[in-house]
Amino acid sequence: MRAVRLHFPSRELRVEKVPRPVPGPGEVLVKVEAAGVCVSDVHLLSGEFG
Repeated sequence: MRAVRLHFPSRELRVEKVPRPVPGPGEVLVKVEAAGVCVSDVHLLSGEFG
């Protein structure tokens, strides 16, 4: 599956292929149809949170 990952210390966002997680006992796997970026993510990328 594809995932967007934030890499430190470069603060670079990359779309990468990652293994699909396998749920364990008492867990479920949820398919995400859409996602967004919140303002705190933007501040993290800009370095405002250190």
